Amino acid sequence: MEENKATILLVVKAILFVIFMAMVIIGQRTTGHLYLFIQLIGLSGLLVLLWNYNRKYV
Repeated sequence: MEENKATILLVVKAILFVIFMAMVIIGQRTTGHLYLFIQLIGLSGLLVLLWNYNRKYV
């Protein structure tokens, strides 16, 4: 059961990583306040994922 939970969590984090990267790339390629906001949300999401990964090492 614990192994399934870890696998599902890993898949969810990988999907979120792809979504946040896409948001950063789309926001960077276009201009406007809306796209800047999208890019900042993507960057914030990446930082949260990085924090979550490094949390176990602190």
